[in-house]
Amino acid sequence: MTCNGVGHMISVEEALASIREAVHAKSAERLPLTDALGCVLDEDVCSDLDVPRHDQSIVDGYAVCASDFSIRGVQKNSGSIAVELEILEEVTAGSVPTCKVKSGNTVRLMTGVAIPPGADAVVMMEHVECRDEPHQRRGIAHFVDAHVTAGQNIMRQGKSIKRGQLVLTAGTTIGGVELGLLAQVGCSGIRVIPRPSLAVLPTGDELLDPSMDPPPGKIRNSNGPMLLGCGRQLGLQVRDLGIGRDNIDHLRRSIEEGLSADVLIISGGVSAGTLDLVPGVLADLDVQAIFHKVSVKPGKPLWFGVAKNAKQTKVFGLPGNPVSSFVCFQAFVRPALMQLAGKLGDVEAPLPTAVLRDRFEGVGKRTVFHPARLHRVAGGTEIECLQWHGSGDLRALSGANALAIFPADEKPYAAGRAVAYQLID
Repeated sequence: MTCNGVGHMISVEEALASIREAVHAKSAERLPLTDALGCVLDEDVCSDLDVPRHDQSIVDGYAVCASDFSIRGVQKNSGSIAVELEILEEVTAGSVPTCKVKSGNTVRLMTGVAIPPGADAVVMMEHVECRDEPHQRRGIAHFVDAHVTAGQNIMRQGKSIKRGQLVLTAGTTIGGVELGLLAQVGCSGIRVIPRPSLAVLPTGDELLDPSMDPPPGKIRNSNGPMLLGCGRQLGLQVRDLGIGRDNIDHLRRSIEEGLSADVLIISGGVSAGTLDLVPGVLADLDVQAIFHKVSVKPGKPLWFGVAKNAKQTKVFGLPGNPVSSFVCFQAFVRPALMQLAGKLGDVEAPLPTAVLRDRFEGVGKRTVFHPARLHRVAGGTEIECLQWHGSGDLRALSGANALAIFPADEKPYAAGRAVAYQLID
C-alpha cells in the first residue's frame, strides 16, 4: 500500500488509484435470503426443480381437447365456432385436477393450475358462457367464438427453468427480481459479499442539532444527515456517531467507536486550522495516512487512510463545507464502498458523457466537479451546469442529478462540447 500522497496535493486519478489499491471486497458470508438485497452473489446458483413443475395454464379458463372444436364445433359463416362441453370440476390455485378430460367435457381452472390429463389446450374464461342444465350436476360450458389449437395458453413443464440449470452467476447484484428467482429455486440462504458498514462523524464546536435555533457563530449539522442519507441510499448499514467536538479526548472516543465499521467518514477538522485535530487523532489511533489533499474543486482537503485493525477500516476525512463533503463522498467514498461490496463493475465502468448545454467558465487548475442536471433531448443527452454559490450552497445542489466533471488546466468549455459526468445517487 503506497502512501506517497501524504504531504503534497495529488491528482484525482492518483487519489482514486490509491483508494483502489487499499480497498478489497469483503469476505463472503452466507446470509438469509431476506438479508441479501443489494448484496453481490459469491456463488453460482442452479435450480433444484423444473419451473413450472408441470404443464400449467397461463390464464383463468377451461382445459379442453382441441379436437372437440373441429369435430364437435359448428362452423358459422363468420368463421366462429360454437361448442358446448360438460364441466367436470373447478380447480383453484393450490389444488390439482382429479378428473381426466375426454371429448365432450372440460375442467374449469385458474392461472397456474396443472393441466388435467387428456387436455391439450386452455380457452380463456372470457370466451365461455356457463349455465346450469336441469338434472345436470356439473353444468355446461358454452364456448363462443373460440378458435382452439393444441397447446394454446399452456406453459410447458420446465419452459422457464430446467432442473439443474444455472440461473444466476457469481458477481450478480441481488435486486428484487433476483430475490424472487432465488426463492423460486429453493434458496433460503445464499453466499454473498455482505453490504459494508458505514459510520459518520461530523465534527466541530460550531455544529448544533437541526432542531435548534443557531446563535451567532453556530450552524446546524447538515453534513451528518446528508452523509448518513447517502449511505442509506446505497443500501448500507449506517451508524450515526453524533457530533465530534473540537476536543482531542472526545474526538478520540468517537473515532474509536467509528473504527468498528468498514468505512468511517469524518467531516470537518481535516484542513489546516488551529482546531483541525482529526489527522493527529487518527495517527494516535494507528490509522495510516495514504494521502491528504487532492487537486479537486470543491474538496481539496480530502484525507484518506487505513486503520491497522482487524477490519482494516477505511477512513475518509471530508471537508466541512456541505457541497465539498458531498462531492468527496460521490467521487471518492462511493467507489470505495462499491469495491468493498464486490461491485467492481460500478467502479471500473467508464464515465458517461453528455453534450454541454451552455458555455462553462469555471475550469481552473484543479479538476472541477460541478452540480449539474441532465436533460434527455432528441438524439442524446444534454448537461446543464447549475448556478451555485460555493461550497455551502446545498439548495443549488438539491436541484442536481449529476456532477459534471471538468479536467484541470483546461480552457473554458464551449456549448456543444462533450463532458464527462457522474450520476448522483
